[in-house]
Amino acid sequence: MSIPGLGQIAPQQPVTSTTRTITLRPFWEWRFEVPHSSATNAGANVRLTSGTAERDGTELALNHTYTFPRNTKSKLLTYTGATLEVNGECVDRVAQYNTPEESPQLPLLNLHFALQELRGAAASRKPHTGYNNDSSSNSGSHGDRGGSKAPGPRVMICGEKDSGKTTAARTLAALATRVGGQPLVASVDPRDGMLALPGTVSAAVFGTVMDVEDPAAGFGVSGTPSSGPSAVPVKLPMVYYFGRETVDEDVRLWKQLVGKLGSSVRAKLEADEAVREAGLVLDTPATSLAKGDLDVLEHLVKEFDVNIVVVLGSPGVHTELQRRLETQRTAYGETTTLILLDKSDGVAGRDRDFTKFTREAAIKEYFFGDAKRTLSPFTQSVSFDDVAIFKSPDGSYNNQVALERAEISAEMSHWTLAVMNASPNDPPESIRQAPVVGFVAIADVDEDRRRLKILSPVSGRLGNRPMVWGRWPEPYINLLG
Repeated sequence: MSIPGLGQIAPQQPVTSTTRTITLRPFWEWRFEVPHSSATNAGANVRLTSGTAERDGTELALNHTYTFPRNTKSKLLTYTGATLEVNGECVDRVAQYNTPEESPQLPLLNLHFALQELRGAAASRKPHTGYNNDSSSNSGSHGDRGGSKAPGPRVMICGEKDSGKTTAARTLAALATRVGGQPLVASVDPRDGMLALPGTVSAAVFGTVMDVEDPAAGFGVSGTPSSGPSAVPVKLPMVYYFGRETVDEDVRLWKQLVGKLGSSVRAKLEADEAVREAGLVLDTPATSLAKGDLDVLEHLVKEFDVNIVVVLGSPGVHTELQRRLETQRTAYGETTTLILLDKSDGVAGRDRDFTKFTREAAIKEYFFGDAKRTLSPFTQSVSFDDVAIFKSPDGSYNNQVALERAEISAEMSHWTLAVMNASPNDPPESIRQAPVVGFVAIADVDEDRRRLKILSPVSGRLGNRPMVWGRWPEPYINLLG
């Protein structure tokens, strides 16, 4: 698929805080950015006064005021035409298209309709009687699945940095949810942390509406039980802790955790009929034509039994993946279909300041909530001897040593640690690959008294759960400062 035209975009408007009306025709988009340096800190208020509009596949309610917080970069789209009332600080513009065929959203919408047909086929599909076990016809990494029903579509979204991968994943998941589906959504990009803090890989069932006001459009930590009451039903993510910013910092560990996540995803698809029919949407790290990046994508196709690969804005990656995957089959005997979509002209770039602010905001929100909900985390003082903290050995990426006991020192102050679903007496490799039950922050380290001040979203002793100290994200400012 390709986008026939990009249409005309109105000149960028200056930052303003006056109330104004935005009129959109069918398939037009209102694109906006709320600066993180907003003077009022109040963000932008938006109300849909007529027509229909949506954010990344999630519909806005008529005459309801939505508040988009600082550092939000997003868009509202209408298929039928809409009128918006906007108040607050934001930089905005309207993307205008003469025909629906010119809209960058139309190929994604058509992809959704095609996926719905596959989901319908999965719902009516009878159990298989078995596939040929010959490796030439089934090169999936998990062997033949004879006797089980093939799930609905397993879609992997890939592309270069700032190509709109995460937005496309959110949109496909939200559109499936709107028609009653319960798709699994997974993210294996440690920079983004879906429904968890950055530095993780995770997956969750999206069977309910997403939070329109969430800066991450429903993928943020506000959608999890650990963040307290929510305006929308919470999601229960499966989370594994990587503790690095990029995959290439420890490819071996990332592949191990992706394997664990893939096993959890397959188990969920097999156990839940509604999830099985809806399938999977997989968001991936930024990709180039580098061999290592392509190896990562090929590994993901095998681990998650991907049968549809969507490449955004990178014909070279599309061609190379076609060459690599043309003879492969999923564990259900399927070939892998590749789809090339143009990158939307509306994708907002994310510089280091933006991503740093976003990471810090996610950490603060995890413990203290946001403008819509205030949380009261627990602070406890514990002895060095009453906690089990592990870390990867210093100066060794892609090493064969899983974890070692960390020497507690002032260097640990203001870092967030992952609390693992394991015992401190388990083998280090088991602790490293255990699921995450939550996160804590080290508020202070008193080396003289050998005491730690720990901030936790819930009360309870930590001594019976090992904690892992990663190398990323970097220490946050003093949360109790």
